[in-house]
Amino acid sequence: MEEQPRERSEAGAEACEEKRGLSQAAEERIEDRISLLLRLRAQTKQQLLEYKSMIDTNEEKTPEQIMQEKQIEVKIEELENEIEDVKSNIEMKSLALSRMKLSVALRDNMENMGPENCVLTDDMKHILKLQKLIMKSQEESSELEKKLLDVRKKRLRPYFGE
Repeated sequence: MEEQPRERSEAGAEACEEKRGLSQAAEERIEDRISLLLRLRAQTKQQLLEYKSMIDTNEEKTPEQIMQEKQIEVKIEELENEIEDVKSNIEMKSLALSRMKLSVALRDNMENMGPENCVLTDDMKHILKLQKLIMKSQEESSELEKKLLDVRKKRLRPYFGE
């Protein structure tokens, strides 16, 4: 009977060793899987950083693009200013033309009335002269404004790089 407990103890030892071998193999597999997961995690982080940098570079504008946009904005402002100038000039000229037409019509009407209305005719001539002076001063004012804008543009060119 002594042999049986010995055989059992030897069989138990072998079984324990097999279990240890199996548990070591399982632990190694688990460690391999963990290391694989860690590597995949690191790769995913790296890819995410690469994608973020690609997106950032696509969203960022180069200095040349920024300068082109500024130049376009300046040109748009210049064109808008020119449009406003043309509109105001047209308005002033149409008002002056209306005044002159009215004056001419009144003068013609006054001349048809006779020489007794000589004072009114003189007044109308004076009004026509004043209207011509107003037109001339408006034109001079417009020219001076253009010159002033040109001077301002020349002064600002170093700052905008045109």
